[in-house]
Amino acid sequence: MKGRKGRSGLKGQLVEKSVDAYVLALETINRLSIKYRVESFTHLICNAWELLLKARVLDLQASRDAIYYKTKRGDPKRTISLRDALIKVVPNEKEPLRRNLEVVAELRDEAMHFVISEVPNDVLLLFQACVINYHKKLNEWFGVSLSDRATVGMMTIVYDLSPGSFDLGSPAVKRRLGKDVAAYLAQMQKKIQAEFSTLERSPEFSIGVEYKLVLTKKPGDADIVLSTGDKGKSATVVQVAKDPSVSHPHRQKELLVALAAALDGAAIANQHDIQCVNKVHAVKKRADWFYQGKVVGSPSQYSQAFVDWIVERVKQDPQFFVKAREASKKSLKKLHAPA
Repeated sequence: MKGRKGRSGLKGQLVEKSVDAYVLALETINRLSIKYRVESFTHLICNAWELLLKARVLDLQASRDAIYYKTKRGDPKRTISLRDALIKVVPNEKEPLRRNLEVVAELRDEAMHFVISEVPNDVLLLFQACVINYHKKLNEWFGVSLSDRATVGMMTIVYDLSPGSFDLGSPAVKRRLGKDVAAYLAQMQKKIQAEFSTLERSPEFSIGVEYKLVLTKKPGDADIVLSTGDKGKSATVVQVAKDPSVSHPHRQKELLVALAAALDGAAIANQHDIQCVNKVHAVKKRADWFYQGKVVGSPSQYSQAFVDWIVERVKQDPQFFVKAREASKKSLKKLHAPA
């Protein structure tokens, strides 16, 4: 495993054990012969994160006491929990990465009481983001790359059913899972979908399993590339649209038509409005929303996810486009203001 700088002592041991738990979590979830793999994965990935977060706390506070609860003299010392370590490292309770891990931890806790042998698509998307988030933070915080331990495709969660057809309301699924488990997963599914929308469809909270992950020096071969970087540089995630006519079907003209149809006259937008939204919300930095070919003169293309996001924003705030124009105008004035 590359990147052993600062790996000695308690912090180094925590990182080593964390990586072991992470690799084992991937091996477990992708081994289709294991019937207990969903529950096992949640326990192992949470264990990996807990150890990594404790190592990060030590890194930030430079005190062993930071990862222990205060106890009375003579009582055994206990290290802080996953959730408490997460709060110390990611204090923003609305941070998508934090919310992803908190929901995964909730699933882990419920797995102690239920036999959850199958999960719906939204849970798989949650797991996939959790896996990618770990790899990024391991490299960002400790300069560690898993390129020599994670084989090609290992970070893509494999499943032996079609998650899209996993209907929790189906009598057959209820019989197979049990009524209580099916009811819990249906509630969890709605919660994940609602929060995904609230977090502006952040890939750190949930990411589609239809993408392909590879560890490679040829980014063009993959939909998402986890780059190990040169000389310990932090890993980055790059999403590449393989067929933009499918993933990003709306040119600006079609985008306006789609918005008009979806909003049914609730808000009228023009090309200038879209440009203001692009600027204010950094749309062109979101590969899941925006695509433009490298050939000179290629049109801007937008995904259906972007359409859905705008529609949701307008429904929440009818002044969405007005505010985008005002914010764009203010930023332009600041840019041209005399020094």
